[in-house]
Amino acid sequence: MSKSVLCIGATLVDELYFCEGNIVAQSSNPAHKATCIGGVVSNIVQHLALLEVKVGLLTALGSDADGEYIRASFGQLGIDLSQAVTMDGSTGKYVSILNPDGNLYVAVCQDISDVAISIPVLEARANYIKGFEVLLIDTNLATSTIQWLIDFARTNHQTLIIEPVSVPKAAKLASLNLHGVYLITPNQEELQVMHPLAIPQEQEQLDALQQRGVSHIWLRKGSHGSVMHQAENSITLGVSPITIVDSTGAGDAALAGWLLGFLQNEDEQTCLQLGHTLAFEILQQKGTIDATITKEKLYTLKSIYYHD
Repeated sequence: MSKSVLCIGATLVDELYFCEGNIVAQSSNPAHKATCIGGVVSNIVQHLALLEVKVGLLTALGSDADGEYIRASFGQLGIDLSQAVTMDGSTGKYVSILNPDGNLYVAVCQDISDVAISIPVLEARANYIKGFEVLLIDTNLATSTIQWLIDFARTNHQTLIIEPVSVPKAAKLASLNLHGVYLITPNQEELQVMHPLAIPQEQEQLDALQQRGVSHIWLRKGSHGSVMHQAENSITLGVSPITIVDSTGAGDAALAGWLLGFLQNEDEQTCLQLGHTLAFEILQQKGTIDATITKEKLYTLKSIYYHD
């Protein structure tokens, strides 16, 4: 496995509040708090580093203690932050309120990456970006920046993966030229807003994305599993019965697990199984990163969850 991955997008400080009882809107709810490094691409890049994938992270950090802590933590994992942008002020923050069952109730995000990671910043780092076989970006970036990266990857024959992040941010993709995008990873709500005009049926939404140039669409369906759609076929994978502790970061973990399989030239079914397996582990713990994961451990866990 010699291919390298560059992740481009937001790095945040995550503050997760786990409510002790059923949430009452417009009222104060007892909760306990957990804090960790977060952001979609940062969650992914941490797991990739633990899985021994060569990774870089082009992100934006504040000039505060949080930014210094993130640099030190990622440096220990061997994540290349040499091209990260430092902005005056605070590092971005994600704050979530979770139900007692671990599922997200609501979240807010304050992020600096859409301003800090601009087209001129990327142009100045073009030679660095070219050095990676796979580019993975999130939609925290400005719409024009996302389009620049799509065009850059297509021109330079790089594999481009887009993680939609959330419904409001996934809507940025509706107006873009997606020709050459290898993979997009929406849930059903995100899929609906990726089109310039409303399309009522799921299959029509998938067809429309493929007609716009997306090769693979990994549709996440929660407790109903996920489906990898391609023009010629689709692969469906179910989920194992587990007790959810915290849903934060599960989708990010799934993409990291899938990427490990992809980089090792595994078949589509095995890639999906690896993705689901890492997501299962994250769903059963508090926090977005399984610091104990290794490549060998992930394959062992996959054989437990998926016996075929």
